[in-house]
Amino acid sequence: MKYYPLGEFPREKPQWLIDELKDTALYEGMGPEAIEGLEVWLLDGSKTSLKDVPAGYLLRMPPGYTLFRHGHPCYRFEIVVQGTLEIGDGRIATTGDVFTAMPGELYGPHTAGPEGCTTIEVFSDLDAMFRLIIEDADGNPREIETRNGELPPDFVPYQEGQPSGANFQ
Repeated sequence: MKYYPLGEFPREKPQWLIDELKDTALYEGMGPEAIEGLEVWLLDGSKTSLKDVPAGYLLRMPPGYTLFRHGHPCYRFEIVVQGTLEIGDGRIATTGDVFTAMPGELYGPHTAGPEGCTTIEVFSDLDAMFRLIIEDADGNPREIETRNGELPPDFVPYQEGQPSGANFQ
């Protein structure tokens, strides 16, 4: 069994992961160290592709950060490990709370509380972590691929010193 205290994760990533991500728009102009810094745990070391690899992702949200409404084409669950998170329907998730989403199910927007929020998201398929389901202008679901540089129309990146934003992962 491997052990990682909160905030620590495997620094070395398998070469296949670096190879699959290095030429994408998401990591354009960055070296392999950017991918090695991806705060993700691969849950099946026997896989050699993003597809069908279950994975956990550490999501750190600063105070007031708003993550846009979206979903993923996979099963996922999320655990609040620090802080609080308004989950889009008026409820406030606190440390230890868990929420789940089915493939294609939209959730959010999520807004971190005044102390920020850290969650661990577990995806049944790492490939689907990068594929987002959003609503188009007519309210119809549409899939976008962040590795190709696609982002939701209401995307506003978090910038230091601003109380909120909408940033991908």
